[in-house]
Amino acid sequence: LFHLGSHYPNPVPPSMNAILIPSFFAAVPYMIRCRQCIIMYIVTLLKNDPKRYQHVLNAIKYSTGIMPLCLSAYQKTLDPEDGAKLEWILILLMLINATYSFAWDVIMDWGMMQNPTAVMERAGCVPTTTTGISCVHAFLRRRLRFGVLPSTCILLADAVLRFSWTLRFYPTLFPNKDVLTLATQFMEVFRRAIWNLLRVEWENIKHQSSSKQTTTPIQDDDDEQVPFLARIGQRTSPP
Repeated sequence: LFHLGSHYPNPVPPSMNAILIPSFFAAVPYMIRCRQCIIMYIVTLLKNDPKRYQHVLNAIKYSTGIMPLCLSAYQKTLDPEDGAKLEWILILLMLINATYSFAWDVIMDWGMMQNPTAVMERAGCVPTTTTGISCVHAFLRRRLRFGVLPSTCILLADAVLRFSWTLRFYPTLFPNKDVLTLATQFMEVFRRAIWNLLRVEWENIKHQSSSKQTTTPIQDDDDEQVPFLARIGQRTSPP
C-alpha cells in the first residue's frame, strides 16, 4: 500500500525497484512462516511426534505462495512478448497455491471434511443407521458453533476469495493494474477476517474436547450441535 501510495495518482513505474521492493516484501511473510514450519518439524522430530509430517505439508503450502511471486517478478523484467510465454506457468503455480491453501483452510485450520464419508454414514446420508444429524452438518463438521448456514457461507466465500487473482483476466473492471492489486489486497484482508472466525471456533472445540475427555466422555447428543450464538441468547434471556 505504501509503495502504491508513493506514486499516486500515477501508476507505479516499471523500474527494477518497483519490481523488487513489492515482490520481496510480499514474499517475506511466506518465508517467515515456512521457516517456522521447518523449525517446528525439527522440534517434533526430536520428540518423535507422529504428526510431525503436518509441519512439512504446511511448509510446502507457504512455498507454493513464494514461487508465483518469484516468477511474476522475473516476468516483469522481460519483454512483453517473452513474458507472455511464461503466463501459463504463472497461472498453473497460482492455481496450485490457491487449491492447496483452500484445502488446508478447510481440513487442517477448520477441522472440516477430514473424513466426510464416515461422518455422513453416521448421519444417515449414506444408507446405514440414522442419528438425526443433517447431511451438510455432518459433511462439514459435527460441531458447528456458528451453525450450518454461516459456516457454509464462510467456506464458500473463502473459496471464492482464494481465487481472487483470476480478476486479472478481466482488465476492463479496473482502470490499471495498481487498482487491481489494491482491490485484491483488501479482499485478502476480508478473507483472513472471516477465516479467523472458523479458525478460533475449531481451536476452542478442540480445547473443550480435550478437557471433557479428562472428565466425562463426549455424548453424541450434547448441545455442541446448537449454534453458540443461540445458546448465548437462551442464557441471557429473562426467566
